Amino acid sequence: MTRGRVLDRTTAELGAHARLLLLGESYPARDGFLQRVDPTLKLVGVTAVVVTAVATHNLLTLLALLVAAFGLARLSSIPLRVLVARVWLPPVLAFVVVAPRLVLTPGAPVLSLGPLSPTEAGVAYVVTFVARVAACVALLSLVLLTTRFADVLAALRRLRVPTLLVGIVAVTYRYLLVFFAELQRLVVARRARTVRNRSISFRESWRASGTLLGTFFVRTLERSERVQMAAAARGGGRRAIDVGGTHRVASHRRSNVAFATLALLAIVGMVVVA
Repeated sequence: MTRGRVLDRTTAELGAHARLLLLGESYPARDGFLQRVDPTLKLVGVTAVVVTAVATHNLLTLLALLVAAFGLARLSSIPLRVLVARVWLPPVLAFVVVAPRLVLTPGAPVLSLGPLSPTEAGVAYVVTFVARVAACVALLSLVLLTTRFADVLAALRRLRVPTLLVGIVAVTYRYLLVFFAELQRLVVARRARTVRNRSISFRESWRASGTLLGTFFVRTLERSERVQMAAAARGGGRRAIDVGGTHRVASHRRSNVAFATLALLAIVGMVVVA
């Protein structure tokens, strides 16, 4: 691959990956454990567990929570590779952010590397932080993988979340898909106008990439203006956005009781261990 096409391929892959993360409407239709749980109960239970996990500093508890998340994925007919694809990036980014704590935290050194020697306290902090991020992201990903987005919005409405906030979430979700599709179309159009056998210098590559991103931002701005005008044409304000507030799905009482019990046990266990 030439240097001039590295950014094209990277942009296309990022757009495709983002659309894959946002689109998961086939999994909520499967017959699984979490799919049978009421969306409102699911959202409240997972949120409570995540909030408790944020305040937990016990590594074994966080690892057990992460294993439980993958176990729930199997019970919910979610392929483990799908969950891993959604979970792996945030812990990596979290590690990059807190990596300096390995050497900046006072404590006994684990390895003798001079001023860059990692300490026991630093390693414990970084590993615990990354495990916490992985566990929380896995649990939240399960909610999105096993619940249609319309049901998530309906659950937020039933929890009395402000309608304006729910509308913003709905519009953001819907038009992120449109924006990433627009970005992929621009990349495909650029590839179609590029002569493959012609070598491209590094400066030309960056100039063309800058033009591509500039065109993308201009089209994004224009589309946002059209969306705003369309909302104003429908009356404007909150009523212009359909957030699915009355949508309901069938749930099973046994699944609801089982999920509530598991969530309560997880919260109590983390509080006791802490």
